[in-house]
Amino acid sequence: MRSTSCSSHAGFTLLEMLIVLAITAILTGLGSQSLTQWQQRQQVKASASDLTHFLNRLRQQATGYNLTISFTEQLSAGESGVRAESEPRAGLAHQWTWTPLSPEVKILAIVGEPRFFGKHGTAWPGSFEVGNGVTRWRVIISTHGRVRYCQSHERGCQ
Repeated sequence: MRSTSCSSHAGFTLLEMLIVLAITAILTGLGSQSLTQWQQRQQVKASASDLTHFLNRLRQQATGYNLTISFTEQLSAGESGVRAESEPRAGLAHQWTWTPLSPEVKILAIVGEPRFFGKHGTAWPGSFEVGNGVTRWRVIISTHGRVRYCQSHERGCQ
């Protein structure tokens, strides 16, 4: 009578484990890159929203105090931003500054010469381009002083 030894070798081979690890590494790398780009897009959107709120507050200031407020791009120490200045009244001019929420986000362009005219509740139309290497948003001031933001490539975002 023969005695057979039944040994069970349950488990994975080294080759199977390496294949699983390689697939996991590839999927993690792809997911990480997508997450980074998503975060960069969200930073630009948040900065565009913040700039919109800043401009709406200045529009209220202009209307409330009958001021004319104009805007220029501010570049200092590698940071970009927007500087707003009221016309001098009784020798006193007010200044406000806005900088993006994230240092990677920059003011790419100021189109036109946007201004708020508080005396008539109107504005000189223009727009601000905010972005980074991944996406761009445009903050638009209309003739009636309305401020809105949209992605630069969207239809109707001129």
